[in-house]
Amino acid sequence: MACKKNVYGRYAGLFLLAGCLLAGCASTQKKIEKEEAYRKIGINAMEAKNYTAAIEAFDNALGQAGAVGANEVDICYYKAAAQYAAGSLSDAIATYDTMLEYDNKDAEAYFLRGCIFLNMKESDKAQEDFSNAVKYADDLEIYLAIYNSLNGAGYESEGRAYLEQALEEKPGRKAKNYTVRGRIYFLEGNHKESVENLVKAVEKGDTNANLYLAQAYEALGDPVQAEACINAYIEVYPKSSVSYNQLGRRALEDGDYGEAIERFEEGLSLEEVTNEQELRSNLIAAYEYSGEFERAEELMLEYIKDYPGDEAAAREYRFLARNKNEETGTE
Repeated sequence: MACKKNVYGRYAGLFLLAGCLLAGCASTQKKIEKEEAYRKIGINAMEAKNYTAAIEAFDNALGQAGAVGANEVDICYYKAAAQYAAGSLSDAIATYDTMLEYDNKDAEAYFLRGCIFLNMKESDKAQEDFSNAVKYADDLEIYLAIYNSLNGAGYESEGRAYLEQALEEKPGRKAKNYTVRGRIYFLEGNHKESVENLVKAVEKGDTNANLYLAQAYEALGDPVQAEACINAYIEVYPKSSVSYNQLGRRALEDGDYGEAIERFEEGLSLEEVTNEQELRSNLIAAYEYSGEFERAEELMLEYIKDYPGDEAAAREYRFLARNKNEETGTE
């Protein structure tokens, strides 16, 4: 589980901000602009995987604030993510500790701290945090997140217990809760119940549920309905990374490899990419099918560095390398 963003340092962050507020520090427009500028610098540094610089920038951003608000908490989340990515797990935990002292009902902070405890093999502390995350969460999606974390760490039975617990909860009026129920039933192989819940989710306004509904219809052997669900999603979110991926896949199936490459690259160029691994994998395939083996190999080398657990990709990389050697006559 990739734990997300972060708070100020040990206790310096929010305590410094709170002290500044009590002292009557003025939050000028200039400071607000500098805070946002440092925030952007930090995010850019994270994207470049320069986590030390990112942490420093987020510290500087928080140092400009005169009060604790939503923006400051958001910066704190980013800082925690940078600490986690840098391997400073104890610092990231300290950041979440501080956040939870500020707001002891922050479900996301409990969840992310629990992920770190899980990474550190402190399963009891992780379970305690996960229990609090469930207690304070606004919807059922937290159950799926906890399941994925536990299952990925080898605690499959504990993870499935959360799925069962989610199904026992009443979905209420929230469309997202029906989406979660549909996804859980899909995981359990109950595709009929999955479709019923996901249809309700779509009817209640969760357009994203169409993507999961398409999977459920595919599992039931109904590709026509599956295609209709994907079209419904693309109609609402034509510029999303998911939509570009779907458009690219269609072009790939039609043999229009140039169009496929363009669509996959457009998806990857977006500011928010929710399906990066799939887009990158499909882009490599598009270059391969177009006969651009050298470019496909370059992209595959980068891909397997970022996703070393993808054994199929590793085999494909070896194939591309052999193909290039055969073309050039090298060993």
